[in-house]
Amino acid sequence: MDELEKSSRLEALAERSSHVENVLRHAFLAELASEVWRDDPNEPLGISNAEVDDSGYDVILERNVTIRRIQLKQTHDEKVPKKFSVRVEFATYPGSCIVVISHSVLDLRPTSYSFYGSSPYDPMPYIEAHRTTKAPSRRTADGKRVLRLKYRDVPFSRFKRNLSMGQLLDELFPGSGAHVHV
Repeated sequence: MDELEKSSRLEALAERSSHVENVLRHAFLAELASEVWRDDPNEPLGISNAEVDDSGYDVILERNVTIRRIQLKQTHDEKVPKKFSVRVEFATYPGSCIVVISHSVLDLRPTSYSFYGSSPYDPMPYIEAHRTTKAPSRRTADGKRVLRLKYRDVPFSRFKRNLSMGQLLDELFPGSGAHVHV
C-alpha cells in the first residue's frame, strides 16, 4: 500500500468510525463464536449487545454460567495507542473487562486482541489511581481541557497484548474449553 492509499484509508477510518466499529464488533463476535463452536458445538454462547452506551460496556457474553461485560476498543496496524479511557463505575462490575481489537488498515480484518481485566467473578484491576481522562475537544474558558471525572486513562502497557482468539477466550472464560488453536 503506497502512502496516498494509506492516508486515504486512515482518513476513512476517522470519518467512518461508526461503520468501522460495527464491522469490528461483528468480526470479533463471529471469530469468538467460531472458537467456542470449535471447542464444543453443543455449548451455548449468549451474546447481548448494549443498546445504549451509558453503562460502559458494549457487549455481554455468557458461557455456561460465567458472564463477561466487555468494553470494545480498537486500534490498527498504523497506530499503537498509549491509553484507553474507561468509565470508573464500569470497572467495578464483576467480570468487567476491556478487549482491544487490533486490525488491518487495508481490510479491517482483526489481527490480534488485547485484554485488560481480572477473573470473570471479580471487577477489573483498580483504575481510580490512573490519570483522569481529558475530554478530547472540550475546553474551559481559559483554554484548559475539561476533565471527564468519571473516566480514567488506563495505559495500554497494562494490557495483555497480541493475543490470538484462543488466548483471549482463555482470558475471558478460564478453564471453559479445550481450545484448539489453529
